[in-house]
Amino acid sequence: MNKLIITLTILLSSLSIYAQNARTIGYFPTYRFSASNQIEYCKLTHLNLSFANPDSDGNIIMPPISSVISDALNDNPNIVIMISLAGAALSAQQASDWSNLIDIPANRPAFIIKIVDYVIANNLDGVDVDLEWGHVTSGYSDFVIELKAALDMEGKLITAALPNQTLYANINQNALDAFDWINIMAYDATGPWNPSSPGQHSSYSFAQDGISFWKNTVGISADRLNLGLPFYGYEFVNSSTVIAVTYEQMVSTDPSYADLDNVGNTYYNGRPTIESKVALANNEVGGILIWEVGQDAFTQYSLLTTIHNKYTSLGVVTSGLCGNEAASTTDFQAKSKLTIFPNPSSDYLFISNLKKEEHYTIRNVLGKSFLQGYVSDNSKIDIGNLISGIYILQFDNGISIKFIKK
Repeated sequence: MNKLIITLTILLSSLSIYAQNARTIGYFPTYRFSASNQIEYCKLTHLNLSFANPDSDGNIIMPPISSVISDALNDNPNIVIMISLAGAALSAQQASDWSNLIDIPANRPAFIIKIVDYVIANNLDGVDVDLEWGHVTSGYSDFVIELKAALDMEGKLITAALPNQTLYANINQNALDAFDWINIMAYDATGPWNPSSPGQHSSYSFAQDGISFWKNTVGISADRLNLGLPFYGYEFVNSSTVIAVTYEQMVSTDPSYADLDNVGNTYYNGRPTIESKVALANNEVGGILIWEVGQDAFTQYSLLTTIHNKYTSLGVVTSGLCGNEAASTTDFQAKSKLTIFPNPSSDYLFISNLKKEEHYTIRNVLGKSFLQGYVSDNSKIDIGNLISGIYILQFDNGISIKFIKK
């Protein structure tokens, strides 16, 4: 009996540790950048700025991103910010440029250098690859593998957005293994390309099917998967016309629509379904992604707030502290002005202005715990055994600081 109790205690403890961390990834397209000051970045762990594309010479073309980065870091100093490449809506010229740059082996090295240089120049944390369908060409896997090697040397991440239940023929196992995680696009089961099939484009069962496909059919581990949630829907006007609608548009029409999944022939995800999917993700995968945060209602009906509150109710840590949540740590921050240095560091983190001994945990951006212990003012933490990369130093009182291990 005692052995059984011990076994159950260990099991529950391990489950609790896993459930305490989850990714909340917000895609933010360039055409929404003007709404940056409305985004509650404190409710995100990751921000994917989308989309960057190369010109014919491989130079990265992207509008200025510094103001968005500044907004995000001011609201959430520990947010992980990545650049998302390509996207579904490539022009014919963009598709041709991508194929030329990744399908011809001699062109890849210089192109990859330009991608990595862009990441470093803009102090980004990694690259998300969002080539889709016919744009996943013959050179895709070699491009991903080579880009992974180059990003690893700088301690940067590489991820991908892939369809709900499709593994493209041009993606091999080595390319799949290269991704730090995969974002499952669990939406667009129907849409403008299929106007004669009105209905829900992102049902709960569709999300279940996508998770099952990537976990059980493809064999990707749960911690390397994120479930996609849509902040948009489709209105099936007639048998030949379908138009996209944002969640914000639905709620602006009638606040009661916030808790529905369809109004007439308009189909989307309301708050109850989003909550159910967050619970599903918490049980089955490592986090969620949002396409896209600029489509939210920036009111009490916000889906991002719904996600944040649901994770919080499940006892899950997804990001920094927001609003009233941060109030309890304000005095500590004001009094201690806690700092760590050097950052980046290769051997030790030195702690300064810590008023009393505190327990800490060091996690990577995937949420995995590597080190923990107690630290006091003017002491140091040995990080020599960590591999190069981005980490979070998190204290039990809620304060966390991002650092780079060289």
